[in-house]
Amino acid sequence: MEEAFTRVVQHVFNNWTALKLAVEHSMGGPNSKQTAVECMNYMVQYCLYEPSVDVLSIEEALEDILDEEFETVCEDNSPKEVAAILFKFIQLIKEGNVEQCEIEYQKLPTMNADWLNQLKTQSSQTVVNDDSSSEDEQTKSQTAMEQDGWTEVKTRKKR
Repeated sequence: MEEAFTRVVQHVFNNWTALKLAVEHSMGGPNSKQTAVECMNYMVQYCLYEPSVDVLSIEEALEDILDEEFETVCEDNSPKEVAAILFKFIQLIKEGNVEQCEIEYQKLPTMNADWLNQLKTQSSQTVVNDDSSSEDEQTKSQTAMEQDGWTEVKTRKKR
């Protein structure tokens, strides 16, 4: 049950433009990528194991995550849309309707690459730069980040 729902949440989060933009712009701080993965894992646990979960409670949890973890408020109604999708799959999975769940999964749109899954594998290979590293090493690290498609955007605002 958990594996099937994780697949759904991962797919939905991968295609959630608001979350992707918040991560790309480091709205969750320097570890925004890892924060997104942790939020995805939290939502799996919350949706499956929280008693009396419904669309509204899922929507509120998603809005809380965006606000607290990424200092982001969505005005595009996407948290409500994401909540409705997740709730539909929770119901199917809890009912044991595996066949219908797979049919609905195949209908989900795919807009963005599987960037969350890439983050999960990258997070286990994180490189730590200390003050003793040379400028050449830091330049190589920055170049590697840019080639990987991620550019760290630093904020002036203190957290």
